[in-house]
Amino acid sequence: MNTQLSQCRRAPGAAAGFIVIACALAVSGCANPDFEPKPPLVLNLTPTQVPLTALDQYKIAAAQRVTEVNAREITPGNPQPMLRSVVSLEYWVDRSGNLMGVALYRSNGDHDAERIAVTSLRRANPLPVPSRALVDSSGRVRAVETWLFNDDGRFQLRSVAAPQIDGQ
Repeated sequence: MNTQLSQCRRAPGAAAGFIVIACALAVSGCANPDFEPKPPLVLNLTPTQVPLTALDQYKIAAAQRVTEVNAREITPGNPQPMLRSVVSLEYWVDRSGNLMGVALYRSNGDHDAERIAVTSLRRANPLPVPSRALVDSSGRVRAVETWLFNDDGRFQLRSVAAPQIDGQ
């Protein structure tokens, strides 16, 4: 009787072993030798230059015009690391490029820099003719440009500015 009991106790373990072997054979039988795994999907997430919008392109053309007309007041090379002043102006031009209005958009309170920025923009009037797609229902184009002032009072416009000098 003891031999029968010991054989019964071994039977469940042997059955489990047979099941494991049977499963391994079944899985290996499903393998397809002609199947090659696909290479992993690799996304190229390196930063690239963002395409310019039509308004960005217009702001560059307008900034180039302001720079040409005010060449003596433009900072040559790179702006200094700690700027004296940063002045942003909001301006409107009509469909012919004529300056319709100017407003102070942002400043650090440097009134001389504000005056120079407004004067340099008005001196460049008329600005380039905007594309029809940019003109709104009132017949104007709205843009904001930023003047970057060095300590000596010269400036560059952000749309066409060289990178600032590294402060290290």
